[in-house]
Amino acid sequence: MQDGERYRVNVLDRAVAILKAFDLSHPSLTLSEVAVRAKLHTSTCLRLLTTLRHHGMVSRDEGSGRYCLGYEILALAEVARGSGGLVEWARPVMRELCERFDETVVLSVRSGDFRIDLDQVIGQQNVRRVTALGDQKPLYAGAASQVLLSGLSDAELDAYLDRVELLKLAEHTVTDVAQLRRIVTRIRHDGVIDSFQQQSDSGGAGVAAGIFGARGELVGAIGVSVPQYRFTPSLRAKLIPAVLAGADKISRILGGRGLLSA
Repeated sequence: MQDGERYRVNVLDRAVAILKAFDLSHPSLTLSEVAVRAKLHTSTCLRLLTTLRHHGMVSRDEGSGRYCLGYEILALAEVARGSGGLVEWARPVMRELCERFDETVVLSVRSGDFRIDLDQVIGQQNVRRVTALGDQKPLYAGAASQVLLSGLSDAELDAYLDRVELLKLAEHTVTDVAQLRRIVTRIRHDGVIDSFQQQSDSGGAGVAAGIFGARGELVGAIGVSVPQYRFTPSLRAKLIPAVLAGADKISRILGGRGLLSA
C-alpha cells in the first residue's frame, strides 16, 4: 500500500466528496441530491454537512433547505489562487502581453487530471475571449492543457492515457492517442504550442507555453486566448515568441529556467 493510501482518513474523503458535489451546473443542492452526488447515505451526509456549515464551508437556505458552498471556501480559494506567489509574479507579464496584443492572457495550473485557470487579464476588444476561472478542464484539449500534460513523466502520461477517455469536445479536439503523444513530444522540445477550437465550438484559438520552477518542474502555463477569426498566421507568428519569452520571464522570477534560458 502506498503512503498516500495508508494515511487517508475516510471521514475527510467523504467531506471532500460533499464539497465536490457542487459545481457550476449544480451550485445549490438538496440534502438528497448532495448524498447522491457524493455517494453517501443521507444520515452520514447530513452529519458532515452540519459540520461543514459550522466551519463556513457550506451554507443552507432556511427557506428552501438547499445547500451551497460557503464563503469560507472563497477565502481558501484566494490562498490557493496565489499558488505560492505564482499569480502575483505572473501578473506583470500577463499585463505586458495583454497590452501588447490586446488579447486575453490566462494563467493555468494542473490539478490532478485537469487544468485549472487561476487568473486572466482580459483584452479590451469588442469581441474577446474570457475564461471561467476555477473550472476543471481536460488536459488533452487546448494549448494550455497540452502544455501542462507535457509536464508529466512518461510513466505518468501512460497512466493518464490509460484511464482517461479522449472525448471529442469540439471540431479539432485531439482524440487520437498517438497524435497526442506527438504533440507532447513537440511541446517538450519547443516549449510552446498553439491550438484551434479544441475545447468547445465557440471559435477560440491560442498559444501557450510552460512555466518552470526552481527544480525544473513544470508549475504552470501562460497562454494568450484569441477569437479564431483573429488568429491569423501573422498574429500566430508574433504570439509564439512573445508567449515563450513571457513564460521564460516568469520561470526566471521563480528561480527556474525556461526554454530560452536553458
